[in-house]
Amino acid sequence: MKGVMKENYSKSLVLSLVGLVILFLLVISVSLATFVYSKTGTITNTIQTGTLMMTYTEGNTGIKIDNALPMSDEVGKTLKEENEMFQFTVSSTIRGDAAIRYEIAAIKKDTSTLSDDMVKLYLERSSDGVNYLESMAPTEFTPISEQSSLGSPAGSMIIESGTFTQTQTNHYILRMWLKEEVTLPNIPQQYAVTVSVYGGI
Repeated sequence: MKGVMKENYSKSLVLSLVGLVILFLLVISVSLATFVYSKTGTITNTIQTGTLMMTYTEGNTGIKIDNALPMSDEVGKTLKEENEMFQFTVSSTIRGDAAIRYEIAAIKKDTSTLSDDMVKLYLERSSDGVNYLESMAPTEFTPISEQSSLGSPAGSMIIESGTFTQTQTNHYILRMWLKEEVTLPNIPQQYAVTVSVYGGI
């Protein structure tokens, strides 16, 4: 009888400890309020804490260079075809005196065969989804060497960063093209990126 009671007590103790560990991990994860979104389809991603919410909404297409011709920045900045531009929005809902730090990262896909210095990215931003202004000038893909404090992975390129201090929506268009002076080999080449948004308080 004592053995059964001792065994039940041990099981209760183990279950209590597991419960405490899970509770501790939940408290830590909510405290950090970290947001991570990746382009995986046409979906809206939302994470919310008590007073903060950040949402990343993807457009209908990805962005990819596939056997394209080199072009000038002036031409690249006007690209409108499928896979040449990627539209998305990042929104914040803030109640009270709070702020969300965020950064937008372009992450090169492993299937890319072109080198980073052959490619340029260009980002435009709009507050109304109609009138867009340059947010990042045409820039070669420049990967960061280590993970950022907000979570952008090593090897990604941070194309925008900032802080939301009020409820707002930013609309973005990302374009990508081959640099004008690039000489391509006579074999098929491609370069593709996904877009991720990282944030925290």
